This record gives sequence, structure tokens and C-alpha cells, in this order.
Amino acid sequence: MIRYLWLNVFIALWTIIMSAYGILISAFDRTGRIVHFRCAAPWARVILRVCGIRVRVNGLENTEADAPRIYMTNHQSFFDIFALLAFLPVNFKFILKQELMKLPVFGPAMKRAGYIGIERGDPRKAVKSMNQAAQRIRSGASVLIFPEGTRSPDGRLGQFKKGGFSLAVKSGCHIVPVAISGSHRIAPKGSLRIRKGTFSLAVGEPISLQGCTKREIPRLMDQVRGAMLRLMEKKGAEADGRPESGLKKALGVVLLITALFLGGPEVSSAYVMPVDQLIDKMGANFSRFKTLLIDQSTHVLDPGDENTGLVFGERVWIKSPGYCRTEITSGPKGKDMGQVPGSSPVPAPEVEQDAPGAAGLWKNPDVAFRRLLIGTDRNSMITFLVQMGVNLESVAFTRIDGFIAYRVGDMGPASPRLLIHKETFLPILFSYVPPGSPGQGMVVVRYKSYKKVGSGWYPYEIDYSMGEEGLERYLVLTIKVNVPMETSFFNAVKEQVRVPPKSGSDQHIKEEERLDEIIRVLKEKYGN
Repeated sequence: MIRYLWLNVFIALWTIIMSAYGILISAFDRTGRIVHFRCAAPWARVILRVCGIRVRVNGLENTEADAPRIYMTNHQSFFDIFALLAFLPVNFKFILKQELMKLPVFGPAMKRAGYIGIERGDPRKAVKSMNQAAQRIRSGASVLIFPEGTRSPDGRLGQFKKGGFSLAVKSGCHIVPVAISGSHRIAPKGSLRIRKGTFSLAVGEPISLQGCTKREIPRLMDQVRGAMLRLMEKKGAEADGRPESGLKKALGVVLLITALFLGGPEVSSAYVMPVDQLIDKMGANFSRFKTLLIDQSTHVLDPGDENTGLVFGERVWIKSPGYCRTEITSGPKGKDMGQVPGSSPVPAPEVEQDAPGAAGLWKNPDVAFRRLLIGTDRNSMITFLVQMGVNLESVAFTRIDGFIAYRVGDMGPASPRLLIHKETFLPILFSYVPPGSPGQGMVVVRYKSYKKVGSGWYPYEIDYSMGEEGLERYLVLTIKVNVPMETSFFNAVKEQVRVPPKSGSDQHIKEEERLDEIIRVLKEKYGN
């Protein structure tokens, strides 16, 4: 009884503090997103931690942060709400009973966060609440509904009500079934006790409502109910683990509260996705790129004021997995382009880069960063990142240029790392030590100005720097996707490597012929 009283006093005080904090920050948050992730989610995580409750979560890959969905879950305990807020990486809005919205401080905070109260005893007001929920969905937010309407006293799945399914059909968005198992043992309905323990939360695959009408609501209810039952059978609550020591628990609470109020760029605002899922989602943006032929303008910038010191044309041919050739196509008159920083000599004839077993054989470390931008399977990509020194065990959120990004790798400018945009899953920064060239310093690559190319995306501006050697900027002029290699250009250069010039005059003649050929190709491509 003493523990119960102490926990309820703590929950009440902590709720008042966080509700006031939510009301304060809601003044700067029209969508309720900041209140949800920076207030509601930490509020729930701290309560779970203090009460000695663990939640085993499965199926988060079935969530999609930016897509409006209707999440439907069974209801066994008031701790379900804490688990959903703490672990679902989605800006969702609860539909809950109106009585909770009338509580002092807590009620106004929920209204500011965009949660929706429903009068279960008044059909007219209930319809109004459902219309309000539909408006939330149209504005891009997800909605979470307890289709049973109340808590189950014994953990068994109760009968569903039609209201949430009518909303789903009206909105047309997917339903995501969520199953909670074992929380009724933590805090049974009608009991004053709060037990330590573990329960599970499992997210199922989205159910499409395409073409679904109101007549099909009974079938839809059975489908969602069946999905929940299968999840509950598969992910039942597991045996309690050994409770944490009081000192460890108290330290955890202090760290969570400190992270909330003093959290900097590296503090997570939601669920941190495992690295294999991150790589899959990032790779989906480039998965259909098997070959790329890129004509680009390369600018060598002065490291002091970033003024362009040299500009030349460059062609890059990339083939998955891990082959790349580059060749300079044009440059300033009188410059020795073979000495331009960042240029890559054509491979000698005995080095066949597209031969089997030659994966990872690059002419120059400068092209290694392009491995992220072309279709490669997950295992190959993970192997590549490890080779580049990226610590895959370290994954967290960070901020860069005002964006929230996943950071794969250790924190710090001297550590190899990959930053992936949180919303688009596009790489925005990659740093590494070039293989075989540890003394040259850290390579830092920034990917900018992504544009749609075919069925994927490609950065039309890339900044490349190595140590103190200044900055190179690559601006894409044209790009061709999944085309055979245009060998004529590369063959001409290969011929120069294979047959050394016999004299200075012969070399001069061949250089003029090469320039004439470049001019002819440019005229054919761009016209006179």
C-alpha cells in the first residue's frame, strides 16, 4: 500500500509538471508534434521506469512516421497509454473519454497536444468528435483508437464498436492493428495495486481500406480483430525479470529528466531505428540504380574563402556493386588536368574493374562515397560502412542544418559517421578515413539538393573535403540511369594509356585530336 501511494503521488506530481511544460511549449507548436515527442513521450517513459515496468516492443517496422494512419489497439490497463506514448515512433492523437479532458492542467495540456475527447453517452457529440478526428487525419496526423471502448478486466479481447471503423472508412487511410498482452497483470482494472513486471506491445502490418465502403465495416472489424488475436497469441507477456536496484532506478530517472530539459542535438525525440532497418530504408531510395552515367561540373574551391579556384568538366560512370570510373572531359585552357585535385587516373588495362571479384577496387578514395547512392544489398552496405570505420553499434539522433537526422557512428568530428535524414532517409553527411590513406586525414562529404531521378533520388550537389586540402564541389549537369556504359569516351583514354606517345609532337597532335573529339561530342549533345 505504501508503494502504491508513493507511486500515485509521484505520477500526479510528474503529470502536473509535464502538463504545465506541455502547455508552455504548445505556444510554439501548432501541430502538436513537439508536445507529443518532447513532453508526452518523456512523461510516459519516466513513469514506466519509476514503476519498474518494462515493455517488449515488436513490429515497429510496420509504422510510418509521416503517413497518416489509424492505429487500433486493445485496452487492458491504463499503462497501455504510457507504453504507446513511449514506444510508438508516430505523432498520433488519442481518442479518449471526455472526462479526462476536464481534469485541471492535464486536460488543457491534452487539448493543446491535439488529443480528442469523445462523449460516449451523447451520440451527437460523439459524431462531432469523429469529425474532429477526420480533420486531424486530413492535416497529416495519425489517430489512435481503442475499438473496445474500455479496459478488459481479464486481458481477453472484447467486442469492438463501429465508431472507429466508420472513421477509418471515411478517411480512407490504412488501419494498423496493435496488440498489447499482459498489461492487465501490471494494474488490473479496479485494483489499487501497481505491480512490477513486463508486458508486450506488437504492431501488425497495415490493412488497406482501398475501395472499402460502410457495408464492409463488419468484415473489416473481423479482419482487424483477427490480426490483433494473432499478435496477442504470438507475443504474450513474458516472465518478470529481476527488478532493478533502487539506486540504478533513481539514476535512470534523473538522466531521463535531465535529457528532457537540457537535451541537446544528440537527444532522441522518438524511437531510434536499428541500423539494419535504417540501411534498408536508405537503400530503397537508390535500389533501382544499377548503373549511373553522370556529367558534372567540378569546382575546386579555395579553402580560405571558398571562391572557385578551378572548374572542369568530369564524367562519372558507376556500376553496382562498387565499380566506378571517372574521366575529365574539359578544363581551363593551359591547365594540366592530369594533376587536378580530385581527378582519377584511368585504370591501366591489366586492372579490369568490372571483372568478377573486383568489388571495392576503386581508382581513388574520392569515389568511395558514391557507394551509398546506388543499389546495393544490405549486407554489402553494412560491410562497406564497417570498412570505412563507421561504428554500427552507435545509433542516435542528431541535428544538422536545422534537420533531425539519424547518426550511425560515434559522436565527434574525428569519428567516421553517416547521417541519414529522419524524414526522407536520404544520406546528408558521410565522413570516413580513406582506405589505404590514413595519413591524408578525414574525408567529409555533404550531399545536397536531392532531385527525383527515375524511381529514386540523387544529390545534384556534393561537397567533398579531405583533411586540410580544401573543398571540391560537384554539380550534376546530366544524369542517365541504368544505361550501358558509353565505352567510346573511355576507350579513347585507354588507348593513350596503352600506347605511350613516341615524341612530343605526336603527343601534341593526339591532344588536339582529343580536344576536337570533345568539342564534336558537345556540339552533338547541346547543339551549336
